[in-house]
Amino acid sequence: MMHLAISVSWCKIRVGALKKASSNMTDVPVVPKRFRLDVRLPQAVPAHDFRHPVEADIPALGQLMWDAYRGTPDEEDAGGSVAEATEEIRLTFTGEHGPFLPTASFVADDGAQPVGAALVTVWKDVPLLAYVFTAPSHAGRGLGRRLIEAAMHALGEQGYPLLSLAATEDNVRARRLYASLGFTPH
Repeated sequence: MMHLAISVSWCKIRVGALKKASSNMTDVPVVPKRFRLDVRLPQAVPAHDFRHPVEADIPALGQLMWDAYRGTPDEEDAGGSVAEATEEIRLTFTGEHGPFLPTASFVADDGAQPVGAALVTVWKDVPLLAYVFTAPSHAGRGLGRRLIEAAMHALGEQGYPLLSLAATEDNVRARRLYASLGFTPH
């Protein structure tokens, strides 16, 4: 199963996580190698029934992020628990990674339960796909692709010419998806 997971680590230094990890080890922690990828906008997108995220979604998105990131090369970005993943989502909503763009961010629901999300911020004047993740039960069905396409289309309609993301070198499946969507190295 494919678990989509990207991070904003290229645009911030996870000093707290590194200090915490290094206090438990004698060796310096290994930080995953990341690449910045960009895609030109606007892009056409098929119709979708996604909704924009709201603050009340933060706890459910934290749980979803934790579930999606476990066992992936980006697991560290979700923190070490559901609580830490939820805090990361809260920080995204409150602008820790640049102003949050709820009008270009989307949540996919299955009934009343979120099963996927694409969260977009603006980092150094460029929209950043800060996080995209899908529930393990919905992975491999194209949901992550459709969420990214919806974000790309919304950003193009808002006049943004570019969308960036950070891809972890070891997350080969996610990098293939990004390439198929037109993302190229910066």
